[in-house]
Amino acid sequence: MTQNIYDDPKFFDNYSQLGRSKQGLAGAAEWPALRAMLPEMRGLNWQKNASGR
Repeated sequence: MTQNIYDDPKFFDNYSQLGRSKQGLAGAAEWPALRAMLPEMRGLNWQKNASGR
C-alpha cells in the first residue's frame, strides 16, 4: 500500500488529466471567484511595496 495517494499511478494518471493540472489557474474551477476578490495588480511594483520604501 502506498503512503501518499499521488504515488498511486492510477490516481496520478487521472489527477494529471484535470483542468488545473493541464491549464494551471485557467483550468481551476474556483479561479474566477478568487480572481474577482483580488484587487487590480497590474502596474504594481511589488518589490518596492514589499520593502516598505
